[in-house]
Amino acid sequence: MITANKICDFAKLKKQISLKWVAESGELITVEQAVVTSFHGNGSTFNIKVLPSGEIRKVNRLTVMEINGEEVVL
Repeated sequence: MITANKICDFAKLKKQISLKWVAESGELITVEQAVVTSFHGNGSTFNIKVLPSGEIRKVNRLTVMEINGEEVVL
């Protein structure tokens, strides 16, 4: 298991990750190849770059369900 607070470590490492999170609409979103580009320490969001498309997405760390196949807990 990974704690949600560890997400900032991924931003520092700039390593490729896969993750799943729940969108505002309730949809489960899965991204297989991404890099955490920034972490907003005062808030609860971080940005990822989806590697195949180059798209930048903002993710609420409290909605992340899984990183690299490991369950994320608060």
